Amino acid sequence: MSVFISGASGYIALHIVDQLLSAGYPVVGTVRTQKQADSITAEFAAKYPEAKLTFELVSDIRDPNAFDSAIKAHPEVEFVLHTASPFAYGLGEDMEHIYLTPAVNGTVGILKAIKAYAPQVRHVVVTSSFAAILDASKFTDPTYIHTEESWNPMEWEEAKKTEHTSYRLSKKTAEKAARDFVKNEKPNFTISTVNPPFVMGPQLFESSVAAASLNTSAETVNQVLALKPDAKGPFTAPNGLSIDVRDVARLHVLPLADPSKYADARLFPVTAPFCVQSVLDVLHDKFPGIELPVGDPEVGKKFLQENIPKYDISKTLEITGVSLIPFEKMIYDSAKQILDYRKQAK
Repeated sequence: MSVFISGASGYIALHIVDQLLSAGYPVVGTVRTQKQADSITAEFAAKYPEAKLTFELVSDIRDPNAFDSAIKAHPEVEFVLHTASPFAYGLGEDMEHIYLTPAVNGTVGILKAIKAYAPQVRHVVVTSSFAAILDASKFTDPTYIHTEESWNPMEWEEAKKTEHTSYRLSKKTAEKAARDFVKNEKPNFTISTVNPPFVMGPQLFESSVAAASLNTSAETVNQVLALKPDAKGPFTAPNGLSIDVRDVARLHVLPLADPSKYADARLFPVTAPFCVQSVLDVLHDKFPGIELPVGDPEVGKKFLQENIPKYDISKTLEITGVSLIPFEKMIYDSAKQILDYRKQAK
């Protein structure tokens, strides 16, 4: 009962691979380069010496046939987790080329490959995003509740004007394309999606902490830890909804045990709303004496009440039965990992 995971070198994907190997699943991952494959293999070999972990190279997911040979090569695979997708602001290139094309082609391409070459696959989990759910026009509307049924209403002509909106729409379009594919093509497999907001929490390996910058969402804690003690607030940006990476990984793995239960499911996990002030509050509580600005906790609380999207994730909690990692633990574990690395690197 092997599992195929695309984009296996990613922040979320490494945690998924870790949970899969811990549970005893043989795993086939895709990465862009052999160097990535060798590095990840070495990291996991030290943690799980008996694990079955192999890699296939997929250099460009914009190619509609990018996954064909990798899927063909593994008839033992029964589950596919598609996590590969672009997410990097500031590239300064054509929005469609950077965001929309790889997101849609990669998602539809892997589904086509599965249908054509892997009839034994039972279930596919696609990593989507809260970006596919968020109605930005309702961001601060206290009467609008984002749920598992909500969809980003923006269209491409409007979205392509900025990188942030281009990314958001790429996630919506890719998820819609995946669901339409299953509805129209009627493959042997069922599908579910995981739609996380800002993903934070610790990196799986120290080598990731040593990187010049962390994953775009996880970098938030790193940036807060870099604040000067005399920095002036209000400490409100960045902000949004948050979730621990370990919970996001868990929601990718859960459907493997009961695919029929998760057929067509849309999982929307949220730990808590956050802003920089709420991160600072946790850091001062968990690391007494830490040299960071204190800010104003009451200003932070008021900001969260008035400026962060409202949400209801009851359906996700009902179908999964999970208890999500608390915000305080998520921030503590992430910060401790970074601080420990800094201390060792001195």
